[in-house]
Amino acid sequence: MSELNMTLNISHLSELEGLALASGSVPCPAAVVEAGDMHIMEAVVKARRSGLIAPIAIGREEDIRDVLKKLDEDEKYYTIEPADTPEQSAFRAAQLVRAGQARVIVKGLIETAVLMRQMINKETGILTPGRIVSSVAVIESPKYHKLFAMTDMGINTFPDVERKVGIINNAVAIMHAVGVETPKVAVLSSIERVNPKQIDTVEAAEIKAMNERGEIKGCLVEGPIALDLAVRKDAAEIKKYESPVAGDADVLVVPNILCANMLIKGIGIFGEMDTADIVVGCDVPIVFGSRGGPVEAKYNSIALCVLASGG
Repeated sequence: MSELNMTLNISHLSELEGLALASGSVPCPAAVVEAGDMHIMEAVVKARRSGLIAPIAIGREEDIRDVLKKLDEDEKYYTIEPADTPEQSAFRAAQLVRAGQARVIVKGLIETAVLMRQMINKETGILTPGRIVSSVAVIESPKYHKLFAMTDMGINTFPDVERKVGIINNAVAIMHAVGVETPKVAVLSSIERVNPKQIDTVEAAEIKAMNERGEIKGCLVEGPIALDLAVRKDAAEIKKYESPVAGDADVLVVPNILCANMLIKGIGIFGEMDTADIVVGCDVPIVFGSRGGPVEAKYNSIALCVLASGG
């Protein structure tokens, strides 16, 4: 990451745009997979107009041109790559990345499984050797005093220790990109002590020990730790739980996809939050939020991907 990113610590997702524009890597060439979709193209058009990306729109030409016309956007600013099916669109996006012509992928009107199947294809995909692919959501909530990340919500179902380490490394790299020099990582469980009958507590303690031995770098890991202790100093004080991570976590690592799904949906339904959602671990980051979500969330995700692309 650039020195600029490592010296800033932003507090609002809206600041991602400024960081990305100052990174020196814009406009970033971005391959939009199945771009004939109004929902995602609203954010793409906004990102193009702000100077964040140079879009490469992949999909059915007539659909792409129709969407651009409806958005009052001049197609001269777009490279249009024809593709008749979602599979062809994903394949073409991977080709563009492998050729060095795209540094970000934006998920359009395509199923997650179809897109990721191509991205992790050993022969034609863009899977970085030795990397774990994972999703990272950077979250802004009025209930918390700073931005924080949650991982992994959509890729790894029941990760073991090795995969959790990869998931942590991915999230730490993202937090470095937004200016958090030494992210505080909370490996979550329902309790804060090791219980041999509860495997997630055993794994959390092992991951903490790996961090203490210097095997996981660039962050401070605590675990097992319950959610309330990770994000509320008063709860930690009441329980006399002492840790520099307590009440000040930058990264929340969930035990499995079931916990992640319920936690992030629960926050969204019963609380207030804004997110930027991406997938990392491939050769380039992927914008991966809900297609039907707010334009601003997709736009913030694009800005985060530009930052994560290595600018």
